Amino acid sequence: MPDAIEVDLSGPDQPPRRSGDRRALESKWAWFGLGLGLGLAVAALLSISASRPPGDEGVAGGTTTTTTMAPREPAPIGISEEVPGFPDGLNVLVSPGEGRALEVLTWPLIGEPAYRSIPVGDLDIAGTARFDVSGQFLAVASATPDAVMLQAGRPNTFGIVASGINAFVWHDSEPADLAWTRVVENATFGDQLQVWVSDDAQPGEIVFSETGSFVGQLGAWGDWGFAIVGRTGISEGSPTFVTRVYDPTGDVLAEHEGWIVASHGNGRLLLEHTGELRVVHVGSDEVIGITGADLTGDVVAGGEFSPDGNRVAVTSFAGVSVVNLDDGSVSNHSIRAGSPSIDWSSDGRFLAVSLFRGVAIIDTNNGEIHTILDLQTTRAVSAVPIGGV
Repeated sequence: MPDAIEVDLSGPDQPPRRSGDRRALESKWAWFGLGLGLGLAVAALLSISASRPPGDEGVAGGTTTTTTMAPREPAPIGISEEVPGFPDGLNVLVSPGEGRALEVLTWPLIGEPAYRSIPVGDLDIAGTARFDVSGQFLAVASATPDAVMLQAGRPNTFGIVASGINAFVWHDSEPADLAWTRVVENATFGDQLQVWVSDDAQPGEIVFSETGSFVGQLGAWGDWGFAIVGRTGISEGSPTFVTRVYDPTGDVLAEHEGWIVASHGNGRLLLEHTGELRVVHVGSDEVIGITGADLTGDVVAGGEFSPDGNRVAVTSFAGVSVVNLDDGSVSNHSIRAGSPSIDWSSDGRFLAVSLFRGVAIIDTNNGEIHTILDLQTTRAVSAVPIGGV
């Protein structure tokens, strides 16, 4: 077979050249192989140099340095990352958008926040909303044209528990135990006040009832008994109240001026009367007056005792005040609470405060405030102990 003809495009006057003379071609392949070998050798040297730690001596006795990208800090994935030292998870009740809806945002100690929708039907959910002492059960008072409905339960078992109530509270030390009051009108014998209780947020039963001139609403409930608040009149343009304390069977133990703000399982009750705060103890003569709390406007929105019962936090128009009941010291924090909802962490160090949008976490050890969770409308907040209550 004749050798193939290769066309040279270098010019029109060059004659055709046959490929039988292979010396020039072999020379080209030899140079190509040499270049490839040198390239691989240089790449190997560069790889060894890059893997040597900075400061190791090179071949020439010098030092070799490498430049590396700094690792990116991971985004906070748990509330313990956002608020160092916070020991619990966090549940936050929010009303998203403009519609009638509720969602619970759960932010665990480790892990991303997650939302769970709560079925509320067509009810107006603008009323009072509270978590229980465990932070895992929720109750909401919902107004209808005929009565106030009480809905309660875990987010996935939320439903109507009672109707026609005028107030409700969770037990101050037992999870999932709910109580409420109803007023049954009777023109002949007088209105009747009924006190109902329920286990595990189920339909309850009447504990006791009272007929007469004192018709109030439930303000607190614990192993010590019930505290019911009644309106007594007007003083300097503001309503005045009295708190009547009952034992668990319905017998009256005491009456105190003012309305009850908070209670503790040890029997301590926080009362407010015309802008003044004091703590009384069920079954004893203990009375602790509180001075130094910044109560601008004489309006107390809510309060909560610390887990050990030795401190109490109060929300008002001015912010949040923390009172040490042992030595009387007070620390004031200028943040605007969006609702009366406030809760202590399980170790008694932090306070979670519901803002108009989001949540503030106050470190009571140093006064530092962490503002977290820029939410639409915050209704209630609760620390959720990891190991349960």
